[in-house]
Amino acid sequence: MKQFFILFLISVSFLQVHAKVWRINNTPGVTADFTDCVAALASSSVVNDDTLYIEGSSTAYPGFNLTKRLVIIGTGYFITGTDSNPGLQIGNSSNFNAAVIVFDSTGSGSTLIGLDNFYFGAGTTGSSTDNITITRCRIAYLGNYYGYGPNTTMAGWKINKCHINNIEFNTFVVANWEVTNNIILSTLTINTAPSINNLIRNNVIRGTISLYSAYFSNNLITGTTLTTVNVTVKNNISGGTNLPVGNGNVNSQPDATVFQGLTGNSTDGQWRLKLGSPAIGAGETISSITPDCGAFGTADPYKLSGIPAIPTIYLLTVPASVTSSATTMPITISTRSNN
Repeated sequence: MKQFFILFLISVSFLQVHAKVWRINNTPGVTADFTDCVAALASSSVVNDDTLYIEGSSTAYPGFNLTKRLVIIGTGYFITGTDSNPGLQIGNSSNFNAAVIVFDSTGSGSTLIGLDNFYFGAGTTGSSTDNITITRCRIAYLGNYYGYGPNTTMAGWKINKCHINNIEFNTFVVANWEVTNNIILSTLTINTAPSINNLIRNNVIRGTISLYSAYFSNNLITGTTLTTVNVTVKNNISGGTNLPVGNGNVNSQPDATVFQGLTGNSTDGQWRLKLGSPAIGAGETISSITPDCGAFGTADPYKLSGIPAIPTIYLLTVPASVTSSATTMPITISTRSNN
């Protein structure tokens, strides 16, 4: 576990200097501030605008109620194992194993980065949860899991550069959301009236889509159902025939002509564009820049494995042993910034 402690020391200097950073680690024998986020949130020492750094572990962390405005940083996902992204970072991911994170209204304004495999749950107190940013996370489910009733408005969320099984909001009112540069493996449903002004741009979406009041552009979708009400649909590419004619939309483009595919690739890397893909330079022109369609397009593309934008160690060499008389020990550390 030496690598995680070194990683923590490197990353601290890049985080907020005016707020405290707390270490979370549940590995036996490792000294940290807390063993999980439940204990950290229960502590009176952890206050709004602090940062919880969740270190990688082979043991899943439990879910928690987000009742304070915090920055919570994990270590990413798809780091080890089959179809992972080797060489990006040593160690384990900050695994939640599909645990539920409940976003309470008192947690409004929080930011989650690099967490692995969690469910969304709406809080049971307060009026609404607003201005949540979830970026570079692997999400098992994001939607009306439990908690708030119909027509509860949740405003100003940003879901960016995440790997998501599905998004499903058909009872909550969703306003001024930005869902950008994500890989969404199944359903995308944001269709509760009177949801307003939602931006769905530069995603890869592999399932049924149902939207109310949104701007839908630069997405790569499969040939599944696309249902829209009060939605602008521009510069998208579909494997089927479900896109409306015009506005730069292109139908009937199979995966084999668009994506690199899984062969020789990682679970998330397979959705990068292949050479000659019709999605290259096919996006809507914004500020004189014409981006590629899909999650890896624009100046803020999806990042493999959701590695947080802080320095990480991707190579660590430590001697297996040293003599008792040794006064030095050679250690090699290789790091990257991950911006």
